[in-house]
Amino acid sequence: LTRVATFWASFNQISGEIPTQFGKLLNIEELELQYNRLTGTLPSEFGNMESIEFLSTEFNGITGPIPPQLFSVNLAAMRILYLNNNELTGPVPENYGTSPRLKDLWLNDNQLTGTLPIIAEGEFLFLEELLVQNNDLTGVVDESVCLIRNNTIPGGNLGVFHADCQPPEGGGAPQIQCSCCTACF
Repeated sequence: LTRVATFWASFNQISGEIPTQFGKLLNIEELELQYNRLTGTLPSEFGNMESIEFLSTEFNGITGPIPPQLFSVNLAAMRILYLNNNELTGPVPENYGTSPRLKDLWLNDNQLTGTLPIIAEGEFLFLEELLVQNNDLTGVVDESVCLIRNNTIPGGNLGVFHADCQPPEGGGAPQIQCSCCTACF
């Protein structure tokens, strides 16, 4: 199995925890586990999948924190990471901007907390979509995130940025204060 390049198991009502053995698939490029009944946590061993380009665990019942290993520079090929619509908790990892080629990062519809971390100069150079809405994130979106928007100078590629920056219906302050979101929820 170490030579597997693509593993699609979507829409199969698979239940149970994600096996840590996926981390041994060093040649895997696509791992699609979305729309199942998976539970447990995201294996930190995913950080060993050096060839991974597309990882999707969206629409499951996965709990716990997002392993920082998913944003390791070892995963230099990662372009798409869909972790949305689960029950992930805790903060967004501080190193989330270190994925060198990441294009789409969907973290929406979880139970993530804290403030969106600062992005260092030279990070998220290729990011086009960042979805963090429908979480429990709070605070002010740092200017470093706004600087990678595709409408700034020098700018970046970020064209879609969704967050919980809409004031509540009954009035009051929004969960997140954001001057550069493309859509507020």
